[in-house]
Amino acid sequence: MSDFKVWQIAVGGFDSNFSYMVLHESGAAVLIDPCGDIGEIKRIFEKAGDVVPTAILLTHGHHDHVSGVGETGKFFDAPVMGHPDCSFQLDAALVDRGRVDMGGGAFIECVHSPGHTPDSVVYRLSDDSGIFTGDTLFVDWCGYCRAREMFDTMRNVIFPLSDSNTVFPGHDYGHAPTSPLGVEKKRNPFLAADNFENFKKALVDL
Repeated sequence: MSDFKVWQIAVGGFDSNFSYMVLHESGAAVLIDPCGDIGEIKRIFEKAGDVVPTAILLTHGHHDHVSGVGETGKFFDAPVMGHPDCSFQLDAALVDRGRVDMGGGAFIECVHSPGHTPDSVVYRLSDDSGIFTGDTLFVDWCGYCRAREMFDTMRNVIFPLSDSNTVFPGHDYGHAPTSPLGVEKKRNPFLAADNFENFKKALVDL
């Protein structure tokens, strides 16, 4: 049983976007990629009860993932964080493998995952119950990308992560809104490709 609770929020946005609220049993909470219908995010925040806003985390700086940061900050007062090269103005930068302390020894780890954008990151829950992949890894798919960088990210960054992680993507593009990483390693052609040539062949269908 995870010490984290995750709300996947279908906010609409530019194209079936997801935003997320993650709450640790300590009371610490983060929002990830606030965008789209901010009223829905606020509803989830209020429903969660007495939480401690800890960070607003960005998977990358594209407008459709950051459009709600300003409005969200009116009720979720926390520093905006992301990769140091993020094109959106941050309050604090998170380097590769940097951590957001969630209390009780728990944390959220920032994992640099370039390919879709140079500033793309994946956020990993410390108990390996979930990863928040933005536009890097979708259920069944990956984001539009620079091929070599994305292949390196898939094989060297994401594939080694624990199968126990649930993939929480930035858009609802797959056969289901979430999927176990262990399953995606087998059925997602972009993650399953074990060499660059096979990865490029899969990109033809992207």
